[in-house]
Amino acid sequence: MLGHTLRRAGLQIVTALAPIAWMAIPAVADEPAKAEWPCVYRKVPVLSAATIWDGPAITDTSSWRKDEAVRKLSQYLVSRRVKEDEAEAAIKKYAAGIPADTRDAKLTELFAAVLTRTNEDRKVVMSGIERFHKRQLERAKEIEKEGIALPPQSDDASQTDDSQNPAGEISKLSSKEEQYKWEVRTFQEKQANIPIACEIPQLIDERAGALARAIRAEMKS
Repeated sequence: MLGHTLRRAGLQIVTALAPIAWMAIPAVADEPAKAEWPCVYRKVPVLSAATIWDGPAITDTSSWRKDEAVRKLSQYLVSRRVKEDEAEAAIKKYAAGIPADTRDAKLTELFAAVLTRTNEDRKVVMSGIERFHKRQLERAKEIEKEGIALPPQSDDASQTDDSQNPAGEISKLSSKEEQYKWEVRTFQEKQANIPIACEIPQLIDERAGALARAIRAEMKS
């Protein structure tokens, strides 16, 4: 019975994974669902300025790299280890030190830096989620095959006299089943991490929006 139960568990794993591919909401109506994206939070490859910014148009996304102050500050701001209130305080301090006639331009440049770094961060995180999900799908197929390959056990196998079984066969089968149980448990534990990982892109986007509002609040126009 145990072998049958374990094999059934292996099949259930693959069945349970099947709906995950359909959980991704496409960024546009005609975009096909991406089987490699397992998150409910829809996959938007690039966060656009228009989504979170109502300030001046962002036409230059590279000149900020020449400004050491903007480079360092933007890196600090997008770090998820930095609390939002600390980030807002850093923005206020930076804005206060900018001459009035160039404040809006420099703050716009700061937002461009934040947006660029945010998209770089998102790309790394989202690619990692997709790679992990792909490995889990492949592992599910392997576990399914291992479960099917387990020797069958009849319901009355436990009532069979030990003398009718080849020496060591029972312990060998038990070892295989225990290994299979361990692999299933490990797989399930890893699978439980996907919803947690899926929250990260959303948190990144929410932080970017908060930073955009904080920067915008320091501008004159």
